Amino acid sequence: MNLDVRTAYQTLERYQVVDVREPHEWAEGLLPGALRLPLSKLEQLAPLYLEREAPTLLYCRSGNRSQEALKTLQRLGYRRVWQLEGGIKAWREAGIPCASPI
Repeated sequence: MNLDVRTAYQTLERYQVVDVREPHEWAEGLLPGALRLPLSKLEQLAPLYLEREAPTLLYCRSGNRSQEALKTLQRLGYRRVWQLEGGIKAWREAGIPCASPI
């Protein structure tokens, strides 16, 4: 399921927020409180870091990889999963601040 940027911003505290970009992309900024679980390692890391029943919001740069990540988590049994429509690119275009990756 998709979640638009404004709704995500207003309800962000309700979600486990997961950045599925690769480490070299994190310097561009993160959504506040985001876990960094690259798509390439998501299947291995999700069971270690994500609560299966908690609402989860995935994002990447533009929305393509987070859609793939959503399918991966659903296959692993996560049912309350959303992806940020347009990714962090749409977040920034909406003028919403990002957190520092440090």
